[in-house]
Amino acid sequence: MIATITTDGKHILADIPYAGGAGRDKAHQIPGCQAVYKKEKFAYWRYPLTMDTCRTFRRVFGDELRVTDLLSNWARSAIRLEQELDKVRSGDRSITFSIIPVEAPDLQAAISSRKYQQVGACWMVGAGQGILGDEPGLGKTLQTLAMLVESDAREILVTCPRTATRSVWARETNRWAPTIAPFVAQGSRAEREQVIQAYTDYPGHRKMLIVNTEMVRAKRVEVCSLPPGEDRKLCAEGLSEKKHRHNFIPEPEWPSLHKLTWDAVIMDESHRLLASTANIQSKRITQGRFGAMHIRRRVRPGGIAFALSGTPFRSNLTKAWGTLNWCRPDVWTSYWNFAGTHFGVSEGRFGHVVAEGAKVPKPLDDEQWARAIAPYLLQRSKAVAAPDLPPIDYVGTPPPDNPDGLTGVWLDMDGQQLAAYRKMESLAQVRLKGGVLTAAGVLAEITRLRQFAISTGRLDRVQKYMLVGDKGHVYDELQFEPTLPSNKLEWILQFLREREGYDSKVVIASNFTQVIELLGEAIYGELGRDQIPFQITGKTKDSERARIVELFNDPNDDRKVCLLNT
Repeated sequence: MIATITTDGKHILADIPYAGGAGRDKAHQIPGCQAVYKKEKFAYWRYPLTMDTCRTFRRVFGDELRVTDLLSNWARSAIRLEQELDKVRSGDRSITFSIIPVEAPDLQAAISSRKYQQVGACWMVGAGQGILGDEPGLGKTLQTLAMLVESDAREILVTCPRTATRSVWARETNRWAPTIAPFVAQGSRAEREQVIQAYTDYPGHRKMLIVNTEMVRAKRVEVCSLPPGEDRKLCAEGLSEKKHRHNFIPEPEWPSLHKLTWDAVIMDESHRLLASTANIQSKRITQGRFGAMHIRRRVRPGGIAFALSGTPFRSNLTKAWGTLNWCRPDVWTSYWNFAGTHFGVSEGRFGHVVAEGAKVPKPLDDEQWARAIAPYLLQRSKAVAAPDLPPIDYVGTPPPDNPDGLTGVWLDMDGQQLAAYRKMESLAQVRLKGGVLTAAGVLAEITRLRQFAISTGRLDRVQKYMLVGDKGHVYDELQFEPTLPSNKLEWILQFLREREGYDSKVVIASNFTQVIELLGEAIYGELGRDQIPFQITGKTKDSERARIVELFNDPNDDRKVCLLNT
């Protein structure tokens, strides 16, 4: 039984003799198998055009495989690209850029000082679509900007968490890639639409639209393919016997994003949207992933599509398919073919089960798995990519009663703090100035204990507004406010006093916005008006957040303290 495979430029096409069913069984052993019919008669099998598919054909058919010159020529080119990317990845190839030194000399100098960043940018240029999964701190943003400049991308979309729109992407683009004009779509709906329109109308050489991740969401709307009328009415009532399909169309939250065409789409912190096992036809697919897949379709042929994340697959490798499917939907077509090839699939009580009995599925063959995803993933740790970077130093010591515990500065609570802490710990309530504070439940009690470990407090009566039906009601509520004394505040003030006259800057973070505000007042009172600390909390607008980050990083600004809500 000789199988013949060729290509139409988009797929591998296979002519496999039936041979009493053996040919069909072998055909289904190749991932991505699809039967193609012409005039209701079977014509041939169709597969994704990848080297992984080619290698699987050779493994399944062995010497009973005939490869046409058309596919052989494609495979030789693909192997050369694989080898070239492997050389880049390993650092065995000298790297030179042609556009970056001219248009972004500061960026060229920055990545030249870190060879792994040169390697990452060069790999991205060669791969075109894929995943940059470097550990946080290795500079994924810088590598991506270098790739965008060197690839001569003109129309660029970046999706990222809301807090990173201005403080990371807009700021870093302005600093390192001055030929790219960044537009940040933030604020009210009208303000965002104005920014998107300004981006569309901008006549410059290169431009980047930066949006928060949630803006790509799209509802999955099911539409019957039958013509309007009695047939569609019967279908809606579940009575139609005609064989027909239903289409699933997107209803985007921001339609303008889905109408534009992109040279490059970058999805930062991609695991939030893409790490999934749900296909675009699945009812389980989230609105975020559904919208992201349709945004991906707006990338020009041969365009750039990269997912950035330090944890691209989260803790489950089967979810790698969702990100790979977004990067290369032409290659990673079917989740169940992917799962069956790399993890094993069995029939369970309620349908297919991946790696039955395993809480965290592992690849059946580590070498085959690594080879399959290598062309689409660059993932490095600090220890491997940048061993010269200093490790994080934790100030302090472990707790006296736990030598292997968390390193930190351990402080005894003030007497009032300790008394309130003990009452809350034993009774789940404590009397404070202003009333009695009660913790309703274990989580509330833990929160109160954490607050008392920071400072004492009081209860203030504040007015709240609630809408009931069509009427508004104003009511009073007791709210906890941290107050002095505070063991941690005293330590922080002493810490800052010891650093007066030094150029170093200090960042202080807390889980509680009210603690940040208390610290701000105390530091202002202690260090004077010239040292009013910057504050970034949930109350801070995005534009103000970006301004604060810029000022805090300005060496000419004398203010040395920034307070953050974690």
